[in-house]
Amino acid sequence: MATETSSNANIQSTTRRLFLKTVKSQVFMKMPLYARLLLAKKITWKGGQFITRPVDKAEMDDVTQEYLAGAQLTQGRKTLLETPYFHWKYAQTPVSYNVEEELQNGGGADTAPVDFIAFLVKKAQRAARLTLYKNMYGIGMTDASGLLDTGADDGDHMAKINSVRHALAHDITYAHLTRTISSATNTWWQGASIDQDYVDWDTARSPSLSNFRKVMDAVQLYAEQPGDLLCVVGPIIFRELQSQVETKHIYSRDGSPLAKYGFTSMVIDGVEVVMDPFLRASQEALAYKWMFMFNISDWEFRLHPRRSFNFTGFKWQGDRADGYDEWLARILIAGNLCCWKPNGSCYLSNVA
Repeated sequence: MATETSSNANIQSTTRRLFLKTVKSQVFMKMPLYARLLLAKKITWKGGQFITRPVDKAEMDDVTQEYLAGAQLTQGRKTLLETPYFHWKYAQTPVSYNVEEELQNGGGADTAPVDFIAFLVKKAQRAARLTLYKNMYGIGMTDASGLLDTGADDGDHMAKINSVRHALAHDITYAHLTRTISSATNTWWQGASIDQDYVDWDTARSPSLSNFRKVMDAVQLYAEQPGDLLCVVGPIIFRELQSQVETKHIYSRDGSPLAKYGFTSMVIDGVEVVMDPFLRASQEALAYKWMFMFNISDWEFRLHPRRSFNFTGFKWQGDRADGYDEWLARILIAGNLCCWKPNGSCYLSNVA
């Protein structure tokens, strides 16, 4: 079945190029975690039936034998690897305009001071970004008590991409691996814990420099260097931390990779702390209390190469029976946000 694209010169000459040229900066570079993942080359384009890789789950020091001369040498083996996996998640943003918009928005600046089709594409870009943003934080997945609503499992059966909160909250099945501290099941797969009891992610804590350092200490064992860490907080916590470190003259803007991309950030003890304006009560009632410390090396945003924000281009829908005199395009996404070492990052839900 043949289809034709719009004859509007504005559409033909600007829309596809506009989208392809700006998709990286408009989608990824507007969100602090995705921006850092992009800078660290942790946004990857690969296929496969599932998103999976083997992960290291244990040390071997307990099979080491210390002995005296004449002793028999022991032998021991351990299961060192596990294979978590994630499903592909799919999303599409439709973009359409009708014959009136096509005919009345043509003719250049004299008759159409706003290129409506280019405007639609930009809004579709924003829609794709907001969808990723909300799903990344698990917006709308908090129960009445303010805790993370886990549902039947970790959410990998849902259509939304996996959230960072599902990855780092304690005792929640993640990537199809059950983790329960009470039965010592996969404790190595828990999010980092300040108290090392793996039940404290929702413990009330103040937004103090001391607690920031406790979070840093909780994940530091698994970070090769402080520069691998990224702390993301909302405006209230950010300003509170900023006021504390300013009085002590112990922070700087130097070494802040995201500052040059327009993010408000500072460096404390070698760790970049970035303010995400999205973490406000207007997005989620208790989002202003959330604090994240990410070890960037442990995260990956996997995109399928055939659905990596692909823009299909506009196609006329009137060449089929009962079709409409309008044009339709779609932005197509297939991917998931994956954490391959939850105990290398930390999430606190009650910092106020």
